[in-house]
Amino acid sequence: MPNKYVLPEEAAFLTDPEAAAADRVTRQDFWFHAKQRQGHPICNEAGNRLHDLEARISGRPTFIHVVTETDPDPLPPAPALTEVEVGRLHAMPAIRAAVAKLARGGDAA
Repeated sequence: MPNKYVLPEEAAFLTDPEAAAADRVTRQDFWFHAKQRQGHPICNEAGNRLHDLEARISGRPTFIHVVTETDPDPLPPAPALTEVEVGRLHAMPAIRAAVAKLARGGDAA
């Protein structure tokens, strides 16, 4: 009689010790799905406890922290300025001075 809670491909994977040990994520997913089909879904709290237990037993951390020497997501280089933008940037100090003089009540023109 076929087992209605564990699919054949899951059973083949879970009963192969080498495959199950090599791929912990797939093993855990298959097991969680089988429990859910049985009507006993694993809640988040219980899943976290199982996850912590496996990390303690295996001695392997879950996440690998990678330290990079450079920015892992660098910004693209800024585009080159056009002649109009260069002229505007060059004239900006004079424009600010004229606006400030006008604000003080002087003759900016």
